[in-house]
Amino acid sequence: MPKRFTLPTASRRQISTAMVILVMVLAVVYLSQFRINAPASPWAAALQSFRNDCAKAARHANGGGDLVMDDATEEKIGAYCGCMAEAIKSNVQPAEIEMIGRGQPSDKTVQLLSRIAEGCKPQLE
Repeated sequence: MPKRFTLPTASRRQISTAMVILVMVLAVVYLSQFRINAPASPWAAALQSFRNDCAKAARHANGGGDLVMDDATEEKIGAYCGCMAEAIKSNVQPAEIEMIGRGQPSDKTVQLLSRIAEGCKPQLE
């Protein structure tokens, strides 16, 4: 009978090293592929917060409280708040958006926001 090929045996150190490498590779893959992206800047977070607050205020104005309204109303609210957010994003400086997020906008920005709100009102009809 021919001699059988013997498999090399791994030491505890080799197994531990292989496990550490495997965990590190999995961590890199997870962080690069499946990580939830955070907002790119504080003003982006302020803009998203504005959009959420806008929708909540519109629901309260329609008598719905914090509850989601019917589809047609939600579509109008989404269009209005989207219009407001896009207009703010394109017409207001990022530093001023941060000030709006903190509740400290300048008078010039308050006037601009009033004009933007008037321009987006047709979205609610």
